[in-house]
Amino acid sequence: MDQEVKKSSKMENRAMSRVSEEERQSWVSIAFLWIGTMICIPMLMVGGMFSASMTLSNIVLAAFIGFFICSFVMVLTGMQATDLGLPSAMCATKAFGDRGSSLLTSLVVFVAQMGWFGVQTATCATAFNTLMALVGINVPFWISCIIWGAVMLITAVYGFTMMKILNYIAVPALVILCIYGAYHAGSDMGLTAMMALVPETPLPMSAAISTVIGLFAVGTVINCDYARYAKSRKDAVKATFIGVLPAAVMMITVGAVMAMSTGNYDITSVFASMGLPAISMLVLILATWTTNTSNAYTSGLAAMKVFSLKDEKRPLVTMICGAIGTLIAIAGLADALSAFITVLSSFVPPIAGVMIADYWIVGKGKPENWYPIRGFNWNGILAWAIGSIVALKFSFFSPALDGIIVCCIAYVVLNGLFGKTVMAGKGKMSVEEAEESVSA
Repeated sequence: MDQEVKKSSKMENRAMSRVSEEERQSWVSIAFLWIGTMICIPMLMVGGMFSASMTLSNIVLAAFIGFFICSFVMVLTGMQATDLGLPSAMCATKAFGDRGSSLLTSLVVFVAQMGWFGVQTATCATAFNTLMALVGINVPFWISCIIWGAVMLITAVYGFTMMKILNYIAVPALVILCIYGAYHAGSDMGLTAMMALVPETPLPMSAAISTVIGLFAVGTVINCDYARYAKSRKDAVKATFIGVLPAAVMMITVGAVMAMSTGNYDITSVFASMGLPAISMLVLILATWTTNTSNAYTSGLAAMKVFSLKDEKRPLVTMICGAIGTLIAIAGLADALSAFITVLSSFVPPIAGVMIADYWIVGKGKPENWYPIRGFNWNGILAWAIGSIVALKFSFFSPALDGIIVCCIAYVVLNGLFGKTVMAGKGKMSVEEAEESVSA
């Protein structure tokens, strides 16, 4: 009966339970979700910020290296999700324990993704108000946040299938519009002149790469939520690299080109100045919509684990997460974007580091060696704490990457020293038992 309800419902009710073989999707559909997520206003903003302190060629190089590292880590966590058919909250139940995953991993992702929803909603509302002011219409900021927050939340509430449809429609249009915007903005100065620009105070390449990695730190963990739908490890790899790397580099580059040629890295303002407000509005809606849908969706999945809710509650929980994110937008979190990225760089990627060490090193990358653990796996929690502290206070290159590496090493060492002796509860449990514990 439960399966019949899930099949007949237009809304996705799949949250913590395993994705069946019949529900698996093509790698192209998963890649389109990631492309839609990469095409967003904050990416343009980062490219614009880089333009003041880096050459164009170095910006492209920093974007490529940073997102290649992100994609590589995402592949490792994503292939685990493909093997198991489970979301990030469940994939972490061995590395951190069932309760540890709920109280630590899922809580961090839940808060982080709600924060990003707020940042994107506020950015969209601000750009919308700027555009409306050009035609003499003043819209209160809080009203814009409510309107656009609601619009972007609808797709996430319906789930994976609706998100896939949105991105199939939006992504091609966004790619064309962004390339056109960059071409138009840079046509006056010319590519040769842009390439020749040298900033007076250059930003070190390591700092730029660190910023890029931090910009998408959450992706190293939440890739599981999408990769669980992949049909094979190979598909998970293709969906991740093709979905993330080209689009991310393109958006950083577009933002840099616009900023260098116009002094403005807001793509909607650039289009508006060209006398194309309708196209500007389309870019605004699609770019933020495709990205924020992902933020609300993954935040909802994490919240399901934190509060131990049944699968059928996913649409309602996602709606609540989006509503809270909208309130965050109204409160002005977008003003603290840089600080927010720094915090994410320190605390989220180490989660992926522990998961990678547990599945690929301790478990040798074999699904049969993976199983949920009751209670808390203190090896994983302590390793995460060590990696997070290093990332936050003692990082020597990139907080995100340093945290992942330190966590991997710490978990392997702790597991070798203590094994299962530090795990509370009754130890090993089946996936079915772990799923039941969510709704207990």
